[in-house]
Amino acid sequence: MKYIYSCQTDIGTTRNTNQDSLIVKSISNQGHTALLAAVCDGVGGLSQGEAASRRVADMMATWADYELPQILVQTNVEKVLKHRFRQLILDINRELYYGNQRTGISSGTTLTAILLWNYRYLIGHVGDSRIYSITASQAWQITPDHSWVAREVEAGRMTKEQALVDSRQNVILRCIGVNVDVEPYMKSGSIEEPVVMVLCTDGFWHHVEEKEWRLYFSPTQVTGERVIGAHLYHMVEQVKYRGEKDNITAIVIRIF
Repeated sequence: MKYIYSCQTDIGTTRNTNQDSLIVKSISNQGHTALLAAVCDGVGGLSQGEAASRRVADMMATWADYELPQILVQTNVEKVLKHRFRQLILDINRELYYGNQRTGISSGTTLTAILLWNYRYLIGHVGDSRIYSITASQAWQITPDHSWVAREVEAGRMTKEQALVDSRQNVILRCIGVNVDVEPYMKSGSIEEPVVMVLCTDGFWHHVEEKEWRLYFSPTQVTGERVIGAHLYHMVEQVKYRGEKDNITAIVIRIF
């Protein structure tokens, strides 16, 4: 499996601090390779969102450096990864939660992560950041939004168009660090054709039109690292031009 990627984060048009964090880690051990990428968005309305997102990203990176290489050389690597990746998210949530209890603060963050190895992927997700999967023929969101408006749309009480303009679109129902227990969304699968995975916080996807996912991030369009970076930079600037006030973060990975 081969991959190229580019990433970008921006404070947006009106923010003084960036509550988003990201990591991309390439790991290799005895000829076995993996890529871990994640985006985190500190929860608005809670204190120290930037510290929470950075702490969670750092814990993911530490796991990738120290435990992931040992898992990659095991014979039952997929079974172990599924178990340990989910447990990692649960452990991170509890560490952040109990840290909040000790300091008397309330902080939380979204976490959306993908692990790629041997033409397989594994996703762990909590919150309303997203992962999009884009092939030459289609683009689709492969993570659910743990948000109030997403719940209302699923229940039929609101349309997707209404959700996009509702004042409660930033209210999330699930995040890392606020409760002692959290249930992450987990998904795994195989990669059978060239594909682009886009991980992004809501500050990015709020203002990207449906047709633009394939227009700018189709694997037939982003054939090199410089092209990926140029397309990503263009879309970040477009998102800001369209009025996005929140922090903006995205990671674009082409797998082939």
